[in-house]
Amino acid sequence: MPITLDAQPVIARGDVAIALVEEVITVDAERMRAAAAAVVKHWESTEWPAGLVAQSLFTGTDGRSLLTYAQWSSAEALGESLRSPSSVRPDWRALGFEPGAPQPFELHRRVRPTVLPDPLPPARCFPAAFFAMDSRDAARSWVDGLLDNEEENEGKDRAYPGALAANFHVSDDGIFLLSEWASEEEAVVHIKEVIEPLLEYMGQAEAGAGRRYSFHATVSAT
Repeated sequence: MPITLDAQPVIARGDVAIALVEEVITVDAERMRAAAAAVVKHWESTEWPAGLVAQSLFTGTDGRSLLTYAQWSSAEALGESLRSPSSVRPDWRALGFEPGAPQPFELHRRVRPTVLPDPLPPARCFPAAFFAMDSRDAARSWVDGLLDNEEENEGKDRAYPGALAANFHVSDDGIFLLSEWASEEEAVVHIKEVIEPLLEYMGQAEAGAGRRYSFHATVSAT
């Protein structure tokens, strides 16, 4: 039976091969909170397909968005679930929202500062951004080029105040970046001073730096 965990999700856990990511836009903060509670209750009570390891829910700091991050043990298990009718995905229309576009992503690179605080603080802000790409190889090359350019201009230590991790995921047609920050204020400073100039340099200025989220809950298969 699925259980809800107090701990934040482990993005780079060893038993996960692929993640299914979906972003849904709500109407206001009140409906966002109500939908978040309904989604967690649904995950706790529904039957999970084989291979689904954990599902995490994030709520937008803008009060208008939800992000689901479902971790699967294999691409085959996820593919089988997508081909079969499944009740594990929330019925967004029943909750009063237009569904998002679920996209599978593999974790390509996880980048952390050379020196982290001890003890490590919990992540309070998770900036999330999507970028369209022509292929998986192009996505990998773009991520590697972005990080190479960052190291050249900012240094390899990545000693940004509040930075905990940046998780770069790739798919056949895109990139999903989920970062972890000790506070939203520190994340905003970094986005303005480092990320937005890098995106402009890499030709993704129009895509923007995405939305910022807070962790809401993780429901695990065991």
